[in-house]
Formats: sequence, structure tokens, C-alpha cells
Amino acid sequence: MARRVIDRGAAFLFFGLVGVAALPMGANREWAWAPLSVLFGLMAVPVALGLGARDGFRIAVSERGPLLLLVCCWLFFASFAIWQTTTWTPLTADAWMFVRAAEILGEAHAPIPAIAADAARNSLLKCFTCALIFLTARLLCRDRLNARWALVALVASGVLVVTYGIAMQVSTNSCYLGSYLRKQFEFNSGDRCLMGGTFVNSNSFACYMGMCVVGALALLFGGGRQKDPVTYGYREEEEVRLIDWLTIPRVILLSGSLLMLGGLLISASRAGAAASVAGMLAFGLLMARGRWRSPTRGGAVFVLAGAAVLIVGIIAGNALIAKFAAASDDTSRLRIWSAAIQGIGLSPWLGWGLGGFGDVFALLQPSDSLQPNDVAHSTPLETIVELGVIAAIPAFLVVLLPWGVCLRGALRRRNSRRYLPAAAFSAAAVSILHSLVDFSLQIPAIGFMTAALLGMGWAQSFGRRDGVEVRLAPQAY
Repeated sequence: MARRVIDRGAAFLFFGLVGVAALPMGANREWAWAPLSVLFGLMAVPVALGLGARDGFRIAVSERGPLLLLVCCWLFFASFAIWQTTTWTPLTADAWMFVRAAEILGEAHAPIPAIAADAARNSLLKCFTCALIFLTARLLCRDRLNARWALVALVASGVLVVTYGIAMQVSTNSCYLGSYLRKQFEFNSGDRCLMGGTFVNSNSFACYMGMCVVGALALLFGGGRQKDPVTYGYREEEEVRLIDWLTIPRVILLSGSLLMLGGLLISASRAGAAASVAGMLAFGLLMARGRWRSPTRGGAVFVLAGAAVLIVGIIAGNALIAKFAAASDDTSRLRIWSAAIQGIGLSPWLGWGLGGFGDVFALLQPSDSLQPNDVAHSTPLETIVELGVIAAIPAFLVVLLPWGVCLRGALRRRNSRRYLPAAAFSAAAVSILHSLVDFSLQIPAIGFMTAALLGMGWAQSFGRRDGVEVRLAPQAY
């Protein structure tokens, strides 16, 4: 009994820490993500010793191949990023800058591909933290209750973030985040800014809200108990009345979902709204798979969902529609992408160094674009710029392989256990799809939560029927 309480406490603390990462400005400052990385490392030590994960070290037969491929891709990516900061590499497109620095200063570091080695170090530390979170979540979430804690932490974090966003909307029209001013120049009492919650920008906030809404839907519609099997082996879906389904916890989850959905729409993020809709549709289709024989229940769910979206859209959708009509930032984003493609052409194989896009853009930005920019507004494009084509492929697989494993689990698991890998796949889909046209995965809080969800989905995608190949802990028979 005491061991069970300790195990549950370890999972609660770990996922609580992942959820808290969204509160200090999305952990997008060194003073926020660096201490969190240390705490995750400290928490991983007792988990690695078996605390909270008695069955976590099991490796299923069907899991062995994907896990080995994932480890190899990660090691190649990390080794390549470190190699970029050494003098053992051939000369690349940034070599002339080191020569020029030596002419001006009298001395300079030997030419290396990493245009900013300190930025490469910081980016690599964030990547190490995400890998650690994934592995810890994989260990803890063999237990289904621990896996639910991951979703609970996601939803609780989302409610806190959107509550703060509403408070700032009322007090400063969302123009302040603590003492940080979101807009340029001075703040006047009539100024209005897009809602961003505890995140610096509204797009990252919208992406996080979409992930949280998917998590709330998973807790609402997943995990129901199945009807006991009948004598002749035929199981029929049990129709549940709405009044019986609407328990107090579900009413709270439904209210939180509407609150977060409203915050998402008020943020006026077009890509965030589209990615969130895609994630919610993915979860709905995965959960409806094999249940089309119950049109009454399916119809009720779609009617309720449509009514909720319509009500919230009428209240909060004006800003989103106005932003769609204006499309004010499309030109600047196209300029950034054009500079990124030019940077790839100058150093296609060895890249410019992890975390060095800001310096690359400063060299290649158009003459009519005076605003500095340190992100490419497309994580895949920025990854190719920084790592080159060769190392970008395993870097993509580090994310896409666990995402695909979650989809496999959602398609193969039984109805009562399907919602966990389905939720992991769908919530991660929001951040992954949004990162195609923005930098959501590069925000530490979103990256940390995505890693935790993928680890949870990975663990729940392999069951006892898959067999066990390796047991790292002794087992008594």
C-alpha cells in the first residue's frame, strides 16, 4: 500500500511539473527552462531506480525495433549537433566570418559550422530535457492511472493559463504578461492586444489551448467501463442517457473545455485554430472507429460538439475572422522562409549550427526588412537550416516515430484503452502541425508537454499481448 502511494506521488509530481512549465512565460526564458531541466533530471533519478515504474522497464517484442531506431536517430542527431561545434568539421558557408573576425580583432576561434556555439549548447540542452521527459513518461505510463495523470496535468495547466489570460484581458486588454509589455512602444488605456495567457505570443497560447482541449475531450469520452461480456460472445454498445453521463467531473471538464476553446478563439491564431480542429477531429475519428453501429450516440456527440463550437465562436470568433481577412503577417513570414531557403542553399549538408537561425537571418534578411528575427516560423525549415539535410532526417524521425507509434496504438488497442494513445496522438498533432508554420515546438513548455504525451502514448501502445523480450528488474515466478 505504501509503495503504491509513493508510486502515484512520483507520477503526480512529475506530470505536475510538466504542466507548471507553461506558467512562467511558457518557460521561454533561460531563468525558467534551465531550472526546470535540472528538476526533471533530479526526478528522473528515482524513477530510473524503479520508483513509480515497477513495470516500466519492460520492453515488448514489438517495441524493440521502434525503440532501437528511435535511440539510434537521437544519438545521431545529438552527436551531429555536438560535432558542429568542433574544429573537426570541413569548412562551411560561415568560415569567412571567422576569418573576418580574426582580421578585425586580431584573433578568432577556428572556423566551425556552428555560427553561435553558445546558442547550440542551449538548444541541445532543451532537446536533452525533452528526451528525458519522454523516457520518464514512458516508464511511468505503463500504468493506466499514471497515464491519466498526464492528461489531468495537461487540462489543469490549460485552465490555469486561460484563467490568467482572461484576468489580463479584463485588466490590461492582454497587453501585459506580468511586467512584460507584449506590444511595442507605450501602453495606453485603450490599447488592445491578442490574448496570450502566460505565453509571450498569442500563437503559442492558441496551440497550447488546442492541446488542452484535446486532453479534456479524452478525459470526457475515454476510459468508460465496458459492459460485461454476454454468454454468446456478442457485445452490444450500451446506450447511456445524457443525464447519467453528465456527472460532476464531466461537467467540470466540459466547462473547462469551453473556457479553453474560448481562449483559443480570442487569441485569433489562424494556424492554432486549424491545428486544434485537426487534433480534435483526429481524436473523434480514432475514438469512433468500430463504433459506427451506434448512430444515436455518435449523432449526439457531433451535435453537442457543433453547438459548443457555434456558441463559443459567436462570442469570441470576431477577432479570428478579422485576422483571416487582414492576413497582415503573411508577407513578412514569406520573407523569413525565403531567407531560410537561401541559407539551406549556402550550407545544405552541414548546416549553420543548432540554434543559429537568428544569426543566419541577420546575414540574409532582405534589405527592406529591418526587424530582427531569431526563428523561421517553421520548425522543420529551421531544423534543415541549422542541421543540414543529412542530420535533419533523423531529427524529424525523433518526433515522427513516437507520433506514429501512438497512432498504431490508437488503431490496435481495445475500445476501453484506445483513448490514451489516441489522445497522445491527437494532442501532439496540434503542436506538430502548428510547428509547420510557426515555432510552437520550440517553446519549451509546449515541447515538454508534447514529449510527455508522446511518452505516455508510446507506453500505452504496447500491451501484454505484445509479449516481453527484456526485463531489467528481477521477477519472481
